[in-house]
Amino acid sequence: MSTSKIDRLVKMINQISLNMRSNGEEDLVAMQVSEHLEKFWSPPMKDLISEHADRKDLGLTSISYSAVKKLAAIQKKK
Repeated sequence: MSTSKIDRLVKMINQISLNMRSNGEEDLVAMQVSEHLEKFWSPPMKDLISEHADRKDLGLTSISYSAVKKLAAIQKKK
């Protein structure tokens, strides 16, 4: 898989997390970010980032990392 695609997704998630950071505690914001990704991202985007949910070396912020883990769990249930 293309590293540049992953890098773009990471950048996008980090920006979303930064924009939502003032919404409350980290766990709440991570849930909100994962819900945003689930609602607005295309299936290929969600699948790609979910495939890399266990990687801590992607450059995700802590909120973004938690959001991706939550998204991956949602994706797994489908």
